[in-house]
Amino acid sequence: MNTATNSTLWQIAQQARSMSGAHIPESVRQQARLCILDTIGCILAGSRTEEAQLVLACEPESGDQTATVFGASYRRGLRAAMRINGYLGDVLELNDLIGGHASIGNVSAALALGESLETSGARLLEAVVRGIEVTTRVYESVYPSLRRYTEAGLVPVGIPASFGSAVAAAHLLSLDEEKTLHAMAIAGSLAGWCPAEVIFGHGGSVKPMLFGAQPADAGVTAAQYAKAGMTGPVNLLDSKVGYFATASTDGSFDAAAWNNRWALEQPRRKLHACCGYLHSAADALGKLRLRTGAALQDSRVEVRVPTYVADVVSKDRLPDSPNDARFHLQYCLALVACGADVILPEHSIALADQLQRPEVLAAMQRITVLPDSGLTHYHQCSIAVTDASGQTKVQPGTAPRGSPQEPLGDSEVVAKFHALADPVLGRPRAELFAQQALSLEAVDNVHTWIALLRT
Repeated sequence: MNTATNSTLWQIAQQARSMSGAHIPESVRQQARLCILDTIGCILAGSRTEEAQLVLACEPESGDQTATVFGASYRRGLRAAMRINGYLGDVLELNDLIGGHASIGNVSAALALGESLETSGARLLEAVVRGIEVTTRVYESVYPSLRRYTEAGLVPVGIPASFGSAVAAAHLLSLDEEKTLHAMAIAGSLAGWCPAEVIFGHGGSVKPMLFGAQPADAGVTAAQYAKAGMTGPVNLLDSKVGYFATASTDGSFDAAAWNNRWALEQPRRKLHACCGYLHSAADALGKLRLRTGAALQDSRVEVRVPTYVADVVSKDRLPDSPNDARFHLQYCLALVACGADVILPEHSIALADQLQRPEVLAAMQRITVLPDSGLTHYHQCSIAVTDASGQTKVQPGTAPRGSPQEPLGDSEVVAKFHALADPVLGRPRAELFAQQALSLEAVDNVHTWIALLRT
């Protein structure tokens, strides 16, 4: 069988298979533990939203009940549990930004499959490391030269995470290197294309399926197909009609650049419950509000962001749904101007109440968003605030809280988990779960550990 050893998929698969045992530094392992904990907190919080009832109603009991639905009293079949948990973890837009949104798909896939196989905590952790690292390698191959959403309409999250979830599943299923390669190729073939309109436009309530549920499902299904002998297009990334050419203008994978480099050592985590494209501007405006010592709802605010960011999150209308609110730059900045230090889940869940606040509506009218071609990363922005006297203050944004330049500490990630998980599990059980998550290699069978997430 031709393994296409010169293909990008093969190179990435080879790198992934080396990620085991002592080859994974403790710093990487710790960040992976935190990714698991953070993602589960997001899923638990999502289980208490109205959207949760939609996905639960569409995934009734059927077949073997082998995997836990987090925050619920029951289990579902493997694929149903992955889809439910993947959806719930993305509802509130609090899941991390490593490799796009690598953790939500990879963690949902690995935990459901690991539970059904009764795998060890050590093997589960290695699967998550492999999945997140592979996702990031694919994501970073296209992101620097990503086509504008107005040109391709393709958001680079679901497809990279599908490759990663396939690698995570392949590890848990003990697939050899050739079957791991084909699991990746099949996953990329099955992956959803993440249409930009669903995520940034009038996407309804289906959007959380795209970042977590679909990649998890595609990855595990692909690994099972590969285990049975199915093969896939091993040049799917670098073919002239492949993913790199479709999603970007100059996409390529530099294997040497990843020697001794780990994506997990530069985590991007979320403090704000909104799209990552909004975080830098929200933090920069918050700093200006602190500098002035007063709310800014009566000031004029000019926001400069990268052109591709302005294309999709600058909106000249009110948000029309909780999901739309999480991707609405003017709305989220108006909340900050009116005193919010952090965009909270309640700001979108209770959108109707927020839109009854006259100061929020007034602040939105005074915010102008300008595309700036000189800004190239979504963590870059510039905020200029002009008060009633005509005095202007400027605040650049380069590193929001949670970014690699301004990372959340371990204790802050754990505190975020408790803020999300305690209302669902209760503090004692949440503490026990977190303790075991942070020493995951000591867990002999993840089935017992995951059972703590049932209510």
